[in-house]
Amino acid sequence: MSEQTRRATRLFEIDRLFRRYPGGLSVREIADKTGYSPRTIQRDLAHLQIDNNLPLEDVPGRRYRLMPGSAPLGPVRLTLQEARALLLAARLFYRYADERDLDGISALEKIAEALPDPVGRQVQATADQLRRRPPNKDRQEILRRLTEAWADSMTVTIRYRSQSSGGEIRQTDFDAYLLEPSALGNATYVIGYSHEHGSIRTFKVDRIQQVEGTGRHFVANDVVEILKKLADSWGVVFADGDEHYDVKVVFSPAVASRIEETTWHPSQRLQLLADGSVELEMRLPALLEFIPWVRSWGPEALVIEPEELRVQVAESLARASERYR
Repeated sequence: MSEQTRRATRLFEIDRLFRRYPGGLSVREIADKTGYSPRTIQRDLAHLQIDNNLPLEDVPGRRYRLMPGSAPLGPVRLTLQEARALLLAARLFYRYADERDLDGISALEKIAEALPDPVGRQVQATADQLRRRPPNKDRQEILRRLTEAWADSMTVTIRYRSQSSGGEIRQTDFDAYLLEPSALGNATYVIGYSHEHGSIRTFKVDRIQQVEGTGRHFVANDVVEILKKLADSWGVVFADGDEHYDVKVVFSPAVASRIEETTWHPSQRLQLLADGSVELEMRLPALLEFIPWVRSWGPEALVIEPEELRVQVAESLARASERYR
């Protein structure tokens, strides 16, 4: 191995160590972990700062660390099959994004450069298509501020348009725990603790008008439980308590194979009936987002239970039929 190759390998390893130990490392610690002399490491640190623009800062104890929030994420190496999985994720991102996302475009272009053809070429095409989406600078800024608050665990004050109160503008201090996309309505949601409500709440980012930092930080204690509830939900809506609905829907023979070939929900149970139709059973924590999905199947779906779901779907389809007369 040439000296140039050894040095490049060493620099990559030092860069990786700083990302792995955000609290910082001393020259001696880096030397011990890499197997090189402190003098060599000292020269490498100077090279990383001057030539590679690695943003290091001194911390107490004669240590160095990456300046918080200033360094890009580390490189990722992917196999062809992993690249394919990433491509499919990028295509889903494009399908649900209804506006131009400059951060998303930049990320996709960087990913495209690192992937082999034809995967990289298709990811670049996805970035080009996303660039043609209509811009919304205000919404992009809101999303960026929420992302920073989430990453820094900082409480923010948000002003939002309340759907439940007829569009009234309300305000609350908010701890952002999770960002979650939803295919329903091509929307992004932020989930966390609302100080005004004293509970975990879900806000649609499109309805947030303003985000201001408070300088206070929080500890997110409920993330694991929220993720579990999201996994059990149909979308992003879930109840605060343990309420659940046992759902049963029968689909006609015309769409039975379509229902059978997909896993719609972790709790689902399928039963093929004598006439060729299929019965889908599942347990859901909320029905709000499930109702439009059932309606989308039109006459091919028949709700059996719960009764309140059956009534809501029947009434909405009846109103739709009346409008077409």
